[in-house]
Amino acid sequence: MSIITLTTDWHNDDFYSGAIKGLLYSKCQGVNVIDITHKIESFKYTQAAFVLRNAFSFYPEGTIHLIGINSDPTNDHPPICLKIKGQYFLGVASGIFSLMFSEKPDLIVKIEETHEMKLSSFPELTLFAEAASFLFNGGEMQKLGPVLENQTSHVQYMPAIDDNAITGNVIYIDSYQNIITNISKELFEQVRKKRSFHIAVKSDAYSTGYLSENYSEVEIGDILALFNSLGLLEIAMRNGRIAELIDIKINSPVTVKFR
Repeated sequence: MSIITLTTDWHNDDFYSGAIKGLLYSKCQGVNVIDITHKIESFKYTQAAFVLRNAFSFYPEGTIHLIGINSDPTNDHPPICLKIKGQYFLGVASGIFSLMFSEKPDLIVKIEETHEMKLSSFPELTLFAEAASFLFNGGEMQKLGPVLENQTSHVQYMPAIDDNAITGNVIYIDSYQNIITNISKELFEQVRKKRSFHIAVKSDAYSTGYLSENYSEVEIGDILALFNSLGLLEIAMRNGRIAELIDIKINSPVTVKFR
């Protein structure tokens, strides 16, 4: 194991990531600490789940992912370590992991806290970074604490469908303010059945009846829809910031009507 990643909502303005990196470099000889992102909106573990779900599979087996979103452990949301697909994930069982993975993890343990850890206001450092160091240096996952059978779950938003329409939701807004939905290309084609369609976000004033292959297929300022590299329906405005312009939020509805 040589990589430890960090995903937080700290926005790089505080000492937090610097302190964690210092601890990791002090205790983990040869470690490569990678920032996946520190720009998650405050407390938005659903946003963090989307980023990690679509990033972690590109890392090698043995990678350790430290998640600093809603990180204060409670009885209902204990600190856990989860192993899946040969990688390790450290964080609070807030529901983020059930949004990240559709399959059952190989192993989940509850990380045992010392009295000092429970008093800490910085669990990412005193609890999760210490656990990451333990794993990095060859520690057995089961020695972090007792094995858990289940993790805290969270219901994922799924599109509603009928014969002539799909109603989905915005699940992510990227740094360009492009809108990513939970409508997959597979579902779209399954319901479409080669019919024409009309895609609208917020209202028919912001709509299109055409699927683009790339952003340059429309004029500057025009709305476009495409299936991105994740296979999800994305709505954008060429050289514009559509979500900001029309005040789109996470979970806003997106409708596809077929005719």
